[in-house]
Amino acid sequence: MTFSPPAPRRVRSAAGLTSLAAFGVLLVSGCSSPPPAEEPTGSAAERAWTIAVGEHELDQTIANVYALALTSRESPTVVEPQEQATGALVTEGEADLVIGRTMALAQQLDQEGWARLDQPSSADLVALIDGGLDDDAELLDPSVAVLDSALVITLITAEEREISAAGEVADPEFADACDELRIGVRPDLPEPAPLLEEVYDCEPAAISVAEEADLVEGVITARLDAAILTASHPSIEEQALVALTDAERAFPQEQFIPVVSTEVAEEVPEVSAELAQALDDDALVTLRRLTDGEQGLSPQEAAEYWLVQEGFIAEPEDWG
Repeated sequence: MTFSPPAPRRVRSAAGLTSLAAFGVLLVSGCSSPPPAEEPTGSAAERAWTIAVGEHELDQTIANVYALALTSRESPTVVEPQEQATGALVTEGEADLVIGRTMALAQQLDQEGWARLDQPSSADLVALIDGGLDDDAELLDPSVAVLDSALVITLITAEEREISAAGEVADPEFADACDELRIGVRPDLPEPAPLLEEVYDCEPAAISVAEEADLVEGVITARLDAAILTASHPSIEEQALVALTDAERAFPQEQFIPVVSTEVAEEVPEVSAELAQALDDDALVTLRRLTDGEQGLSPQEAAEYWLVQEGFIAEPEDWG
Protein backbone atom coordinates (compact mmCIF):
# COMPACT_ATOMS: atom_id res chain seq x y z
CA MET A 1 0.00 0.00 0.00
CA THR A 2 1.37 3.42 -0.91
CA PHE A 3 1.01 6.44 1.33
CA SER A 4 1.41 10.16 1.06
CA PRO A 5 4.09 12.04 2.96
CA PRO A 6 2.90 13.74 6.13
CA ALA A 7 1.10 17.02 5.63
CA PRO A 8 3.33 19.97 6.55
CA ARG A 9 3.01 20.76 10.24
CA ARG A 10 5.29 23.78 9.86
CA VAL A 11 7.08 25.46 7.01
CA ARG A 12 10.42 23.80 7.73
CA SER A 13 8.93 20.31 7.53
CA ALA A 14 7.03 20.99 4.34
CA ALA A 15 10.16 22.19 2.60
CA GLY A 16 12.11 19.26 3.97
CA LEU A 17 9.84 16.78 2.24
CA THR A 18 11.04 17.97 -1.16
CA SER A 19 14.41 16.38 -0.42
CA LEU A 20 12.78 12.95 -0.16
CA ALA A 21 12.17 12.57 -3.88
CA ALA A 22 15.26 10.37 -4.10
CA PHE A 23 13.45 7.71 -2.13
CA GLY A 24 10.80 7.29 -4.86
CA VAL A 25 7.44 5.78 -4.03
CA LEU A 26 7.49 4.36 -0.50
CA LEU A 27 5.71 1.10 0.24
CA VAL A 28 4.30 0.02 3.55
CA SER A 29 5.52 -3.44 4.48
CA GLY A 30 4.63 -5.75 7.32
CA CYS A 31 1.11 -6.30 8.64
CA SER A 32 -1.86 -5.02 6.65
CA SER A 33 -3.35 -3.04 9.55
CA PRO A 34 -0.55 -1.66 11.72
CA PRO A 35 -1.62 0.07 14.95
CA PRO A 36 -1.68 3.88 15.24
CA ALA A 37 0.82 5.74 17.41
CA GLU A 38 -0.78 8.68 19.19
CA GLU A 39 1.23 10.83 21.57
CA PRO A 40 0.30 10.02 25.20
CA THR A 41 -1.94 12.60 26.87
CA GLY A 42 -3.71 12.92 30.21
CA SER A 43 -3.40 9.89 32.47
CA ALA A 44 -1.51 7.97 29.76
CA ALA A 45 1.18 10.65 29.75
CA GLU A 46 1.45 10.48 33.54
CA ARG A 47 2.15 6.74 33.48
CA ALA A 48 4.22 6.79 30.29
CA TRP A 49 7.67 5.24 30.18
CA THR A 50 10.52 7.67 29.57
CA ILE A 51 13.38 7.18 27.11
CA ALA A 52 16.49 9.20 27.90
CA VAL A 53 18.71 10.01 24.93
CA GLY A 54 21.60 12.33 24.15
CA GLU A 55 21.61 15.47 22.02
CA HIS A 56 22.71 14.02 18.68
CA GLU A 57 19.95 14.28 16.08
CA LEU A 58 20.28 10.68 14.89
CA ASP A 59 20.20 9.37 18.46
CA GLN A 60 17.02 11.33 19.16
CA THR A 61 15.47 10.00 15.95
CA ILE A 62 16.20 6.41 17.02
CA ALA A 63 14.70 7.14 20.45
CA ASN A 64 11.54 8.47 18.81
CA VAL A 65 11.36 5.32 16.65
CA TYR A 66 11.20 3.26 19.84
CA ALA A 67 8.84 5.64 21.62
CA LEU A 68 6.28 5.75 18.82
CA ALA A 69 6.42 1.99 18.22
CA LEU A 70 6.05 1.19 21.93
CA THR A 71 3.20 3.69 22.24
CA SER A 72 1.41 2.00 19.35
CA ARG A 73 1.62 -1.30 21.29
CA GLU A 74 -0.22 0.16 24.29
CA SER A 75 2.98 1.01 26.16
CA PRO A 76 2.86 4.83 26.22
CA THR A 77 6.39 6.17 25.94
CA VAL A 78 7.91 9.65 25.69
CA VAL A 79 11.41 10.85 24.81
CA GLU A 80 13.36 13.04 27.21
CA PRO A 81 16.56 14.44 25.63
CA GLN A 82 19.52 14.76 27.99
CA GLU A 83 22.87 16.49 27.73
CA GLN A 84 24.31 12.99 28.08
CA ALA A 85 22.39 9.71 28.17
CA THR A 86 24.07 7.36 30.64
CA GLY A 87 23.18 3.95 32.01
CA ALA A 88 22.97 5.57 35.45
CA LEU A 89 19.72 7.27 34.45
CA VAL A 90 18.09 3.84 34.43
CA THR A 91 19.78 2.42 37.53
CA GLU A 92 18.96 5.58 39.50
CA GLY A 93 15.32 5.48 38.44
CA GLU A 94 15.38 8.68 36.40
CA ALA A 95 14.41 6.94 33.14
CA ASP A 96 12.80 3.66 32.15
CA LEU A 97 14.99 3.23 29.08
CA VAL A 98 18.14 4.78 27.68
CA ILE A 99 18.98 4.73 23.99
CA GLY A 100 22.73 5.07 23.59
CA ARG A 101 25.70 4.24 21.43
CA THR A 102 27.72 1.26 22.54
CA MET A 103 31.09 3.04 22.63
CA ALA A 104 29.90 5.81 24.95
CA LEU A 105 27.99 3.42 27.21
CA ALA A 106 30.95 1.03 27.45
CA GLN A 107 33.24 3.88 28.52
CA GLN A 108 30.72 5.06 31.11
CA LEU A 109 30.00 1.66 32.63
CA ASP A 110 33.50 0.14 32.69
CA GLN A 111 36.34 2.59 32.11
CA GLU A 112 39.00 0.06 33.08
CA GLY A 113 37.57 -2.60 30.78
CA TRP A 114 37.31 -0.08 27.96
CA ALA A 115 40.95 0.90 28.43
CA ARG A 116 42.02 -2.75 28.10
CA LEU A 117 40.20 -3.26 24.81
CA ASP A 118 42.36 -3.14 21.68
CA GLN A 119 40.44 -2.20 18.52
CA PRO A 120 37.10 -3.33 19.99
CA SER A 121 34.42 -4.78 17.77
CA SER A 122 30.73 -3.99 18.21
CA ALA A 123 30.32 -7.34 20.02
CA ASP A 124 33.16 -6.45 22.41
CA LEU A 125 31.39 -3.23 23.36
CA VAL A 126 28.03 -4.93 23.93
CA ALA A 127 29.71 -7.51 26.19
CA LEU A 128 31.43 -4.76 28.17
CA ILE A 129 28.15 -2.91 28.69
CA ASP A 130 26.34 -6.07 29.72
CA GLY A 131 28.99 -6.85 32.30
CA GLY A 132 28.97 -3.28 33.64
CA LEU A 133 25.24 -3.08 34.37
CA ASP A 134 23.95 -3.74 37.85
CA ASP A 135 20.81 -5.69 38.78
CA ASP A 136 18.56 -2.68 38.16
CA ALA A 137 19.08 -2.65 34.39
CA GLU A 138 19.44 -4.97 31.43
CA LEU A 139 20.03 -4.80 27.70
CA LEU A 140 17.54 -5.16 24.89
CA ASP A 141 18.69 -6.23 21.42
CA PRO A 142 21.15 -3.80 19.79
CA SER A 143 20.46 -2.44 16.33
CA VAL A 144 21.59 -4.60 13.43
CA ALA A 145 23.24 -1.50 11.95
CA VAL A 146 26.88 -1.01 12.85
CA LEU A 147 28.24 2.53 12.79
CA ASP A 148 31.53 2.02 11.00
CA SER A 149 33.95 4.85 10.32
CA ALA A 150 35.17 5.95 6.91
CA LEU A 151 37.86 8.41 5.88
CA VAL A 152 36.37 10.63 3.19
CA ILE A 153 38.12 12.70 0.56
CA THR A 154 36.98 14.45 -2.61
CA LEU A 155 37.37 12.92 -6.04
CA ILE A 156 39.87 15.68 -6.83
CA THR A 157 42.04 14.70 -3.86
CA ALA A 158 41.79 11.03 -4.84
CA GLU A 159 42.95 11.81 -8.37
CA GLU A 160 45.75 14.13 -7.25
CA ARG A 161 47.06 11.59 -4.73
CA GLU A 162 46.38 8.58 -6.98
CA ILE A 163 44.14 7.02 -4.34
CA SER A 164 41.58 4.49 -5.54
CA ALA A 165 37.97 5.66 -5.28
CA ALA A 166 37.08 2.15 -4.09
CA GLY A 167 40.00 1.87 -1.72
CA GLU A 168 40.77 1.46 1.96
CA VAL A 169 42.66 3.54 4.48
CA ALA A 170 45.18 0.69 4.49
CA ASP A 171 46.11 1.19 0.83
CA PRO A 172 49.77 2.23 0.39
CA GLU A 173 48.73 5.19 -1.77
CA PHE A 174 46.95 6.73 1.20
CA ALA A 175 49.87 6.09 3.55
CA ASP A 176 52.21 7.79 1.07
CA ALA A 177 50.00 10.88 0.94
CA CYS A 178 49.03 10.97 4.60
CA ASP A 179 51.84 13.16 5.97
CA GLU A 180 50.64 16.03 3.77
CA LEU A 181 46.95 15.75 4.64
CA ARG A 182 44.90 17.89 7.02
CA ILE A 183 42.44 15.44 8.57
CA GLY A 184 39.33 16.26 10.59
CA VAL A 185 37.75 13.85 13.08
CA ARG A 186 34.47 13.83 14.97
CA PRO A 187 34.73 14.46 18.74
CA ASP A 188 33.31 11.13 19.95
CA LEU A 189 36.26 9.10 18.62
CA PRO A 190 39.28 8.04 20.69
CA GLU A 191 42.49 10.05 20.21
CA PRO A 192 43.02 9.59 16.47
CA ALA A 193 46.74 10.30 15.99
CA PRO A 194 48.09 7.16 17.75
CA LEU A 195 45.49 4.95 16.05
CA LEU A 196 46.24 6.29 12.58
CA GLU A 197 49.96 5.88 13.12
CA GLU A 198 49.80 2.41 14.67
CA VAL A 199 47.20 0.86 12.36
CA TYR A 200 47.79 2.70 9.08
CA ASP A 201 51.31 4.13 9.37
CA CYS A 202 49.70 7.54 8.91
CA GLU A 203 51.00 10.73 10.53
CA PRO A 204 48.84 13.58 9.18
CA ALA A 205 50.13 17.11 8.68
CA ALA A 206 47.37 18.31 11.02
CA ILE A 207 44.37 16.92 12.90
CA SER A 208 41.34 18.99 13.86
CA VAL A 209 38.20 18.02 15.78
CA ALA A 210 34.71 19.14 14.75
CA GLU A 211 31.15 17.92 14.39
CA GLU A 212 30.38 15.94 11.25
CA ALA A 213 28.51 18.74 9.47
CA ASP A 214 31.55 21.01 9.87
CA LEU A 215 33.87 18.23 8.73
CA VAL A 216 31.89 17.72 5.54
CA GLU A 217 31.92 21.45 4.87
CA GLY A 218 35.67 21.51 5.50
CA VAL A 219 36.32 18.74 2.98
CA ILE A 220 34.16 20.15 0.18
CA THR A 221 35.60 23.65 0.64
CA ALA A 222 39.18 22.29 0.78
CA ARG A 223 39.85 23.59 4.30
CA LEU A 224 40.42 19.93 5.11
CA ASP A 225 41.91 17.25 2.87
CA ALA A 226 40.08 14.39 4.57
CA ALA A 227 37.68 13.66 7.41
CA ILE A 228 36.73 10.63 9.48
CA LEU A 229 32.93 10.29 9.43
CA THR A 230 30.42 7.58 10.19
CA ALA A 231 30.09 5.56 7.00
CA SER A 232 26.30 6.08 6.95
CA HIS A 233 26.57 9.87 6.72
CA PRO A 234 24.28 10.98 3.85
CA SER A 235 26.71 13.66 2.64
CA ILE A 236 29.12 10.99 1.41
CA GLU A 237 26.72 10.09 -1.39
CA GLU A 238 25.14 13.51 -1.79
CA GLN A 239 28.50 15.27 -2.21
CA ALA A 240 30.04 12.41 -4.25
CA LEU A 241 32.82 11.98 -1.72
CA VAL A 242 35.23 9.05 -1.79
CA ALA A 243 34.88 6.92 1.35
CA LEU A 244 37.97 4.88 2.26
CA THR A 245 36.90 2.03 4.52
CA ASP A 246 38.40 1.48 7.95
CA ALA A 247 39.08 -2.17 7.09
CA GLU A 248 41.66 -2.66 9.84
CA ARG A 249 39.21 -1.20 12.38
CA ALA A 250 41.38 1.53 13.83
CA PHE A 251 38.21 3.10 15.18
CA PRO A 252 35.51 1.32 17.19
CA GLN A 253 32.37 -0.03 15.58
CA GLU A 254 29.23 1.14 17.33
CA GLN A 255 25.60 0.12 17.56
CA PHE A 256 22.52 1.70 19.08
CA ILE A 257 21.39 -0.22 22.12
CA PRO A 258 18.50 0.19 24.58
CA VAL A 259 19.21 -0.15 28.29
CA VAL A 260 16.00 -0.85 30.18
CA SER A 261 15.02 -0.85 33.83
CA THR A 262 14.38 -4.34 35.19
CA GLU A 263 11.08 -3.01 36.57
CA VAL A 264 9.66 -2.70 33.07
CA ALA A 265 11.86 -5.11 31.08
CA GLU A 266 9.32 -7.95 31.03
CA GLU A 267 6.58 -5.56 29.91
CA VAL A 268 8.44 -4.26 26.87
CA PRO A 269 6.52 -5.37 23.74
CA GLU A 270 8.17 -7.71 21.24
CA VAL A 271 8.27 -4.85 18.76
CA SER A 272 11.53 -3.71 20.37
CA ALA A 273 13.29 -6.79 19.00
CA GLU A 274 11.66 -6.23 15.61
CA LEU A 275 12.93 -2.64 15.58
CA ALA A 276 16.47 -3.78 16.34
CA GLN A 277 16.37 -6.00 13.24
CA ALA A 278 14.79 -3.31 11.05
CA LEU A 279 17.31 -0.65 12.07
CA ASP A 280 19.96 -1.78 9.61
CA ASP A 281 22.53 0.26 7.71
CA ASP A 282 20.02 1.35 5.06
CA ALA A 283 17.59 2.48 7.76
CA LEU A 284 20.21 4.72 9.35
CA VAL A 285 21.04 6.31 6.01
CA THR A 286 17.34 6.92 5.40
CA LEU A 287 16.76 8.42 8.85
CA ARG A 288 19.79 10.69 8.49
CA ARG A 289 18.58 11.91 5.11
CA LEU A 290 15.14 12.64 6.51
CA THR A 291 16.58 14.92 9.21
CA ASP A 292 19.52 16.31 7.24
CA GLY A 293 19.96 20.05 6.79
CA GLU A 294 17.90 23.10 7.66
CA GLN A 295 14.91 21.78 5.69
CA GLY A 296 14.95 18.33 7.29
CA LEU A 297 12.25 16.82 9.46
CA SER A 298 12.41 16.82 13.24
CA PRO A 299 13.53 13.58 14.91
CA GLN A 300 9.93 12.74 15.84
CA GLU A 301 8.61 13.42 12.33
CA ALA A 302 11.39 11.41 10.71
CA ALA A 303 10.77 8.50 13.09
CA GLU A 304 7.05 8.57 12.33
CA TYR A 305 7.67 8.71 8.58
CA TRP A 306 10.05 5.73 8.71
CA LEU A 307 7.79 3.66 10.96
CA VAL A 308 4.88 4.10 8.56
CA GLN A 309 7.13 3.23 5.62
CA GLU A 310 8.23 0.03 7.36
CA GLY A 311 4.71 -0.95 8.42
CA PHE A 312 5.22 -0.62 12.17
CA ILE A 313 2.50 2.01 12.69
CA ALA A 314 -0.55 3.21 10.78
CA GLU A 315 -0.46 6.33 8.63
CA PRO A 316 -1.74 9.23 10.79
CA GLU A 317 -5.13 10.58 9.75
CA ASP A 318 -3.84 14.16 9.54
CA TRP A 319 -1.44 13.27 6.71
CA GLY A 320 -4.32 13.70 4.29
